[in-house]
Amino acid sequence: MPRTVPPQRADEPEIPLFGARARARELAAEVTLLRAELERVRSEMNRLGVLPAVELEQYKERLTREITEQTATAQAQKADLERQLRDLSQQVVVTEETALLQEAGVYDYRHPLSDAVAYQGALAGLQGQIKSMAKREGGAVLAATGWTVNGSAAEGRVMVRDFSKLLLRAYNAEADNLVRGLKPYKLDSAVERLGKVAATIAKLGKTMHIHISEDYHRLRVRELELTADYQAKVAEEKEREREEKARLREERRVQQEIDRERARLDKERQHYANALAALRAKGDVDGAAQMQERLLQIDTAIEDVDYRAANVRAGYVYVISNWEPSAKRSSRSA
Repeated sequence: MPRTVPPQRADEPEIPLFGARARARELAAEVTLLRAELERVRSEMNRLGVLPAVELEQYKERLTREITEQTATAQAQKADLERQLRDLSQQVVVTEETALLQEAGVYDYRHPLSDAVAYQGALAGLQGQIKSMAKREGGAVLAATGWTVNGSAAEGRVMVRDFSKLLLRAYNAEADNLVRGLKPYKLDSAVERLGKVAATIAKLGKTMHIHISEDYHRLRVRELELTADYQAKVAEEKEREREEKARLREERRVQQEIDRERARLDKERQHYANALAALRAKGDVDGAAQMQERLLQIDTAIEDVDYRAANVRAGYVYVISNWEPSAKRSSRSA
């Protein structure tokens, strides 16, 4: 009898006519892997079934503890960042207020002196002290004295001296840059920056106890302060000079207007004086009286112009307007 082949189920994989053995081997390998995975899952489930509650509780406690610690750390970092932000905001406000005050001509001098020349002299003397301390054994940088290299105290002194010189040079380079780029309203930030540089150098030279001496650091801070004061004083003097030039220009302009007005009044007075003489020669008493009144008005105007001219020379500026005798205005309107 012919062999009957059972019908293929819908969930069975389709087996090709050709390569059936290879496909069967693949399916057998997959079955082996699935069985191994099943055994592993069963073993893990059995293991968890022994102490599941204890392990889950421990895992829960560990997670809770880690979350609590991370939350506390995050809150501490947030509080620190907020504090830093407040500090920076205050610094920005102070800097902006200082800049606005400086623009308005208000500056708080650290070392009040009479003029820019006095500040130049103070700076020259201070820079002489700085150069003296920066020399070898001048006290600008301090370091350990008992350092040895390969058992040699001499080599140790050489190394400490060279390293000290290098760190002092770095400090001075930063201080010089701050002085060159200084603006009066940036003085506080420059002083703070120089302090951080000194702290960094002390950290770098910690092994050999190398650090910038307090006396030398104070000199360089005072140099920054005097430089800011000098710049502010120069700006103040330039502003006064500009205002003085503007005042003198205004005085000259007003004086020229006064001179023109005086010349006009003198010319007009001469005209009325001639007219008065002619009226008197004709015997015109009424006309002469009117002309005499006009002359008195012009004389009053001349006295007023002369008074203004004297006050302009004394520092007062007046607005000059053309004066016209009232009688003359009346005659014109008539």
